[in-house]
Amino acid sequence: MNQVLLALKQQLKQIEEKIIDKNDVLYFDYPLHQNVGDLLIYAGTEQFFKDYQINIRLRRCLQAFNLEEVRKFVHPNTTILCHGGGNFGDLYPSIQKMREDLVQAFPNNRIILLPQTAHFSNEAAMQKSASIFSQHKDLHLFSRDTNTFEMMKAHFSSNVALSPDMAHQLYGSLPQKEKTSGNNTLYFLRKDIEKSHIESEIQATLSDLNNVKDWDDLLLPSDMKFELWCSRFSVLANKFNLGFVKDKINDMWYRHSMDVITRCQNIFLNYDNIITSRLHGHIFACLLGIPNEVCDNSYGKNSGYYNQWTKDISFAKLYEHKS
Repeated sequence: MNQVLLALKQQLKQIEEKIIDKNDVLYFDYPLHQNVGDLLIYAGTEQFFKDYQINIRLRRCLQAFNLEEVRKFVHPNTTILCHGGGNFGDLYPSIQKMREDLVQAFPNNRIILLPQTAHFSNEAAMQKSASIFSQHKDLHLFSRDTNTFEMMKAHFSSNVALSPDMAHQLYGSLPQKEKTSGNNTLYFLRKDIEKSHIESEIQATLSDLNNVKDWDDLLLPSDMKFELWCSRFSVLANKFNLGFVKDKINDMWYRHSMDVITRCQNIFLNYDNIITSRLHGHIFACLLGIPNEVCDNSYGKNSGYYNQWTKDISFAKLYEHKS
């Protein structure tokens, strides 16, 4: 096994050590959407719960979140976990508001934010959110990079620690790329609001765009229909306080997420090299043992992650544009 990847997985144990009672944990904001990077974090988080025998008493995605329902599950020793990723800040306001609501509603419970990268578009937006988080006295934040760490430590909480992404918990449970002498390259490039000029620069150098893909290109129409179905039923179940329906949707969505990850894994393993501007394109390639180069996104998330965690992996490097 790769010792760097093994060490990254083992670093996640520091999160388990912050949980007060492993039989009394609630988990919020699991991703009921088709961003496969978020699904990898979700899969890693659920693997983390299994590996450390953490009993989750309530799981809720954004669409099924109801503060009044949550109150019924919170006891004095309950630990509240918020899903990790790259959505802490004002790029995704509805998710940030859910975290703020939890922080305000449960001032006496331990709240743990799983490893995040933060980004605010301006100082005022950051200060507004920080004024809510900083009031909580038992808030523990895990950050995936030093910029996020410094901002969180200065403005959000005194309890901040650096941690790799939750997807690293999957290491050892995924198949490994067999060494080949081939040169079949996948260009796995962003198309969303976090894309930068690098994606178009890379594509301009390619004569064949068949090997240029993003997560959406690996999904099927049936995936989108299933997401829509689950999302609508979650909202409906929320409206009528049908907790058992929401629980059933949790189970169905988890199985679907694992199916999507397996499909993407099989596509990745068809390639000998991967050049990606997706952070989880990079992490996934590392977990599968595929040589890869990671380009930056629009606000430096990828280079920050690479320099903090993955730069010592022998088959991964930071992409340098060949002008």
